[in-house]
Amino acid sequence: MFVRTTDVGLRPLRWLPAVMLAAIGIVGASLSDASAQTALGEKVLFRESPLTDIQITSQDAKIEPVPNALMKVTVSPSNGYPNVQWNVTGTPLRLDAFDALEAEVFNPGNEPVKVVLTARNPGSSGRDGSSAAAATVPPNSSGVIRVAFGTWHGQTDVPVDAARIQSVAVIIEKPTQESSITIQSIRAVSESRLLEQLKTTEFFQNQTPFFGRGVNIGNTLEAPREGDWGPRLEAKHLDLIQQAGFDSVRVPVRWSTHASNTAPYTISPTFMKRVRWVVDEALRRDLKVMINIHHYEGLYANPEQHHDRFLELWCQIANEFDDAPPALVFEVLNEPHENLDAGKWNRLLADALPIIREKHPTRTIVVGPANFNSIDALQFLKFPEDRQNLVATFHYYSPFQFTHQDAGWLGDESKQWKGTTWTGTPEQQKAVRNDLDRALRWSVENKVPVYLGEFGAYQAADMESRIQWTRFVADEAIERRIGIAYWEFYSGFGIYDPKQQQWHEGLRDAILGK
Repeated sequence: MFVRTTDVGLRPLRWLPAVMLAAIGIVGASLSDASAQTALGEKVLFRESPLTDIQITSQDAKIEPVPNALMKVTVSPSNGYPNVQWNVTGTPLRLDAFDALEAEVFNPGNEPVKVVLTARNPGSSGRDGSSAAAATVPPNSSGVIRVAFGTWHGQTDVPVDAARIQSVAVIIEKPTQESSITIQSIRAVSESRLLEQLKTTEFFQNQTPFFGRGVNIGNTLEAPREGDWGPRLEAKHLDLIQQAGFDSVRVPVRWSTHASNTAPYTISPTFMKRVRWVVDEALRRDLKVMINIHHYEGLYANPEQHHDRFLELWCQIANEFDDAPPALVFEVLNEPHENLDAGKWNRLLADALPIIREKHPTRTIVVGPANFNSIDALQFLKFPEDRQNLVATFHYYSPFQFTHQDAGWLGDESKQWKGTTWTGTPEQQKAVRNDLDRALRWSVENKVPVYLGEFGAYQAADMESRIQWTRFVADEAIERRIGIAYWEFYSGFGIYDPKQQQWHEGLRDAILGK
């Protein structure tokens, strides 16, 4: 089947109207001033006006027309990658004015579906010339799969010529059961142009970077036992953080290993006292403080079994800190993942927030999305109607092959990344900007402040690359009025050497913008 495409665009910050797959091809209303709409930062692909011939093919996938959408794709259980592909048979798609492709899809099923979006240059094979990214769409939910040109599942600097895109594919990755998705639209986007629109909004102009420039007290209270993964926190460490000029500290806490396994799931008084000491000492130094539930492995693996225990932990935490000043902030859970997918996390969050709010009706509460607090998963995070004093958080470690090279807990694969550098090439900078722009775009569209709760580069990377990457991410986030917390103070990613008792000054200053 051959169809035609045209360049069209829509107003920024609005989802595009659906197109329909009719018997004669793909059709949709065109706009009279396509170039002006394109200048606003988005354009829909695959419309009726003649521009480029497109051949639609499928592999192990059934495609069918549906009302108010591009098409419905149904696949059988598979260990492979059933897909639908749009092959350009004439002049390649010229998308050099854009940063990325986005496919808006809907999952009508009862299980999550992992969807991959790819774009490929002519004559390329494998990763050379191909860009790809994925997102897991929860049951009965819409989602946007976004692939930035020049990236391969988070890896940057992949060769691509966006002026010569030859094919686009939507892929279902290894479906475990019969699955369907409805493809609503496929569009090209320019995050830099959209950013200019975002900056004009009243919401953005009223924002300040939440929690300012901060640091995580990592590998401390979230270790199985404090001291297992690094030093014990001392008052002198908080003095150093405050004197250096940091605004805040994020304190990860592994409550789950310090509480009984049977109701009423009592937290150890000794451990509670220790957390209280850290909070009080930080507050006494005029540092804003965030505490969370971190590394609750049982909850990630079996959300239903640990549901009541998680809520009871929060009930005890809320009671303990009911007299704390507003400078103390709660983060509900660090990096939901594994079996705690977006749907289950949203349901658990809806149960947890009222319990916290009973004692803390006006305290700021921070919530991150599933899939390890990834930017891609922000779109699936569901907030209550009353969003007062709520902040969304995300974590950022891209490109992962740079920030986690030779990280022992990742196995042998990370050893192959050893020597990866980050020198701030135009392509590397663009990738970071585009990612942060997506977080800001979500923030403005949903009118919820966002906070970069973790970012950092492991010690195996060369120090100059670490400094350059850290400074660039920190400054770009602050420019977007996104507060930051570097991961972390004095361990494998650390900015302070506890043995030498001295700062890695370049890293410290990069975070602080000095």
